[in-house]
Amino acid sequence: MFHSPSAEALRFHRIVAEGDLQELSTALEHGADVDAPGYVGMTALMLTVGSRDLEKTKLLIQHGADPELADDFNATALRHAVDADFTDGVRLLLSLGVDRGHHPRYPLKKIDYHESLLEELAPFDPKGDLSETEWRESIEQSKQSARDRGQNPTVTPIISDVQSVEVLKLFLEAGDDLNLAPNEVKRAMLGLETGRELRIAPSDYRRHKSPRHGSQNPERMDFPFWQEMIRTGVNAHSAREQFNDHNPSAEPGAVWCYDRFGSSLTPLDDGRFVQIAGEHEDYYDPDFFIYNDVVIHDGKGDFQIYGYPQDVFPPTDFHTATLCRDGIYIVGCLGHPTQRRSGYTPVYRLMLESWRITPVETAGEMPGWIHGHRASYDPDRNSIRIVGGEIQLVADDETPRLVPNEHEFELDLTRLQWRLMA
Repeated sequence: MFHSPSAEALRFHRIVAEGDLQELSTALEHGADVDAPGYVGMTALMLTVGSRDLEKTKLLIQHGADPELADDFNATALRHAVDADFTDGVRLLLSLGVDRGHHPRYPLKKIDYHESLLEELAPFDPKGDLSETEWRESIEQSKQSARDRGQNPTVTPIISDVQSVEVLKLFLEAGDDLNLAPNEVKRAMLGLETGRELRIAPSDYRRHKSPRHGSQNPERMDFPFWQEMIRTGVNAHSAREQFNDHNPSAEPGAVWCYDRFGSSLTPLDDGRFVQIAGEHEDYYDPDFFIYNDVVIHDGKGDFQIYGYPQDVFPPTDFHTATLCRDGIYIVGCLGHPTQRRSGYTPVYRLMLESWRITPVETAGEMPGWIHGHRASYDPDRNSIRIVGGEIQLVADDETPRLVPNEHEFELDLTRLQWRLMA
């Protein structure tokens, strides 16, 4: 149930929103409840960061405002600051060590969505391929999904909502994973463009439109069409449209694309970034492809593309890529069904001096064929810890199925030995 604010809270919040700094200071000195919840449980601190007012934000914190409180939708002041792209407010809150959407200080609240709000959350326009019946069914499904989320609330890492490179850098300094950031903000950090057409000749499109694997370990593959696809972020379908390539069945095969799911982006200490593999679209799409390439970005819009033989580095997606003492360790993969080996965890090492990739043979209690997980490096132990994700298991009837990984695993990089942590 949404919170009903008291009259005192509403008066105080009006001062917060409309009064000047002195009026707010006076109200606080006269005993105003600094954490009194207002509409939908919002606190005064959420109001000030949402309006990007640093001085009022500082004043509220000086008077004991709790930055870990959440509104009725489980959004903390930090999430409100990120939604407002309030860099100074984000910096201040992070300096206090607040939760970044990983471990909320207070229990999550169940959300009782009102029917009017559920209507806003549901699809509205029945145009396109949906019949009226299908459209109404989709509305009911959206409503039920919202109800389920409300009764079983979760939080997502707040870095996934950042809107600018400046705010993203603050989360990275705090220790968050760059791969959780929105794609458009990551592209801005790499110095890449978004939203323009490809500037290449049709002959360059035809010559290099198809994905291919490298023949060496590694092979430079800086083809004009591939370079433009990286610079612009154009997807395969848009490339086909631009070059009037409308009939995939006439020339079967995917169009090379850098708009991918399940790729990894790893920052290096020298300011460069390494993006590894990933997939474009789902298996039923004509442009579906799982890649095995590596792109080295200088962070200023320039890059190099490297390809690899499949027997050196197979198609890889939804892996982790962790910077360690002796290179980047690529752990796990979803891959094609024919690649998957139950009980086995693929590990590869990308060497930063040569960009060669070598398989790493490990032993011990492996997670299994895992993907979608998170990894972190412990330099003191020279080890990688793996949590979350899903693992492929083979049932008694030999039918493979994906199950959540409920354990934590550690890979000792000195001994190349896995062990089950918890």
